[in-house]
Amino acid sequence: MGAALRGQVKEWFEAAVLDMGSARRAFRDGDYPDACFHSQQAAEKALKAFMRANGVIPWGHDVEGLLRRAVDFDLPLRHLLSRGGELRFLSEQYIAPRYPDYRVERGITLSDYTEERARRCLELAEEIFEEVRGWLVERELI
Repeated sequence: MGAALRGQVKEWFEAAVLDMGSARRAFRDGDYPDACFHSQQAAEKALKAFMRANGVIPWGHDVEGLLRRAVDFDLPLRHLLSRGGELRFLSEQYIAPRYPDYRVERGITLSDYTEERARRCLELAEEIFEEVRGWLVERELI
């Protein structure tokens, strides 16, 4: 892997680290919409770091789609693919907490962001994040 791509892997994962910290703080503070948003961002950016480490420059915000591609590169998270509904919900969080029109179209409000919903987003993101972190550390990419 060239230095430029290695740098991209590190940059993407560092961004995931920041979002994971923001998600945890927001959850702890009871800001459940923000916890969901940053959980999505952490999972997406971690997966994008993993994909770059495998020579693929991914596009989009679909955590489920990114995870499917990552599993094809042997990231050991295949079991998460059975949680399609949760993955789709997590994927929507890059936009849903931020844009009222998007929520209205889907029939949800900010009050639908409960502690339990945010916990599920956070736990799913943490599992993805930690698996990618371990994979990158093992290969001395971060």
